[in-house]
Amino acid sequence: MDEQLIALYDRHVGMAFDRQQRLADFLEKKAPDDDWEFDVSTATLRFGKVSFEAPLIGSHATGNNSWLWAWANKHMKLTVTNRALGTAMRAVLHKAGIHHLGVEGFALEPLLGAELTQSAAHILGVVLVGEMGYDAYYTMPYEGGRALTLIRDDRLKVVEKRPLVRVTMMFPQALQSMPVLNHKAALTAYARDYNLHVSEVPEGLKFTGVGKDELTATFDGDGRLIGLHGVAVPEPPAAKKPKAKAKPAKKTATKKPTAKKPSKKATTNAAARVVAKKSATPAAAKKLVNKNKRPTTPKPENVIAKASKKPVKSQSVTKADSTKPTKTASRGKNR
Repeated sequence: MDEQLIALYDRHVGMAFDRQQRLADFLEKKAPDDDWEFDVSTATLRFGKVSFEAPLIGSHATGNNSWLWAWANKHMKLTVTNRALGTAMRAVLHKAGIHHLGVEGFALEPLLGAELTQSAAHILGVVLVGEMGYDAYYTMPYEGGRALTLIRDDRLKVVEKRPLVRVTMMFPQALQSMPVLNHKAALTAYARDYNLHVSEVPEGLKFTGVGKDELTATFDGDGRLIGLHGVAVPEPPAAKKPKAKAKPAKKTATKKPTAKKPSKKATTNAAARVVAKKSATPAAAKKLVNKNKRPTTPKPENVIAKASKKPVKSQSVTKADSTKPTKTASRGKNR
């Protein structure tokens, strides 16, 4: 296992997971029922009408647990910008001290170990998002492996008003969703990314945020999180109860008007006046049909397939491997 690579992963996993949740929240709001599609030739990741510029980074072939950078695959018709990204990425990896990742392809298990190899696309996504300043990453399973893209988009940037509350909410979720080996190092780096003050206390670590926000984190002997205490995390708003229908008003009895006796001055052959009341029947109510309503469809499994429905070809992760990701894909859950 490459300790320097794992240390970089622990350094960025908290904020990277935070940004992944921003992406998930954005898609839930803007494209809740849309499947994803990816076009290699334009480096475009699309969810219905929502699209991102998302250069293809590389892919993990599960057959031999190897990694191949996208720009090293001669069969991929990448954009000029996407292919040039390889040069920038190699410079970043070299500066971070993991220059051995800059080769065209490599075996994953010697670098990550058996426990982390299956999450290789997520781990490399976390490291590159943190080191290269991207806003999120997205992984796309295909027949034989999983591909990785990076996303930079101003729509995903948010100014957090109470960062310590955000850290308290997100970090336990990150531990449940991501393989984190050093909880203490990951939480410390995550808090500092939000410019929170971190100090050592007998119980563990103390974090100070805006105003009176304070948080104490306790760990076991192996640096694994035991508990978070101090800051109040707001509960999600309770579901609104449906308004009760107003009871119909009780009918009140009305007195019938009494007819006035004819005046003595009136002549005997005068006819009594009769007031005729006209009644109108309401017009028939028209039925409204919601023509905009569309049936919902279940989300498909996250499997890459060409838009033309042609059979999927695998991607070469090493020179000996013949699998490769296809040009387009249908979206599923980013797991």
